[in-house]
Amino acid sequence: MQSYTRHQLKEDKFKEASLHALEAAQAHRKQITLISVIVLVIVVAAGATYYWHTHQQDVASVAMGEAMNVYNAPLRAPDAPATPGQLTFTSAEQRSKEAEKQFQSVADKYGNTQAGKNAAYMAAVSALEAGDYPSAESKFKALSEARHQDLASLAKLGLASTYEATNRNADAIKIYSDLMSHPTESVSRERAQFALATLYESTDPAQAKKMYEQLASDKSPGVAQIAREREAALAK
Repeated sequence: MQSYTRHQLKEDKFKEASLHALEAAQAHRKQITLISVIVLVIVVAAGATYYWHTHQQDVASVAMGEAMNVYNAPLRAPDAPATPGQLTFTSAEQRSKEAEKQFQSVADKYGNTQAGKNAAYMAAVSALEAGDYPSAESKFKALSEARHQDLASLAKLGLASTYEATNRNADAIKIYSDLMSHPTESVSRERAQFALATLYESTDPAQAKKMYEQLASDKSPGVAQIAREREAALAK
């Protein structure tokens, strides 16, 4: 898969809407008589703060891109030799574990930047994919309290998936239902409903069918088409 670049990361709308996070702003300082000096100090301080913040964002974006390269690295057969100069893994679990470490490192170092918050979310996703459910649950829970609704909603969706994976369907259903009642740009009502219907496929097929029928009447052709396909698959 093509490597992520810093430019691609900034352009990535999913990261902007789905993974993102809070903004940070800063300002400062002081006194009278030497007003011209004070103003100069304020301007310099503001400029330094802006430069530092921009620099941190750039550094964090590069680190995030490197972590994404790990997350997207190709897999090779266990007995196949590694390709020189190319990062590869012999299992998806191994790749996810390494990606989690990389993302968590970015989140720990640059937690106040957007890239750092994106990395915290991807660390939780990687933990879930690696089957490290306690870690995934802990990370998603923390992010579900974020003030940024889009990030919090995505974290709740991930937390519900973690509950499903650990046979806590009642907890997952509660979250999916809440997300349906409180949609955001990152997790629409339809997205949450699809997730809930998928859960019901194995636990309550009749309810899943009913939900797919509702989604099949959606005005969006894409949503309706997927719902009809899921309903047809359920009938087999």
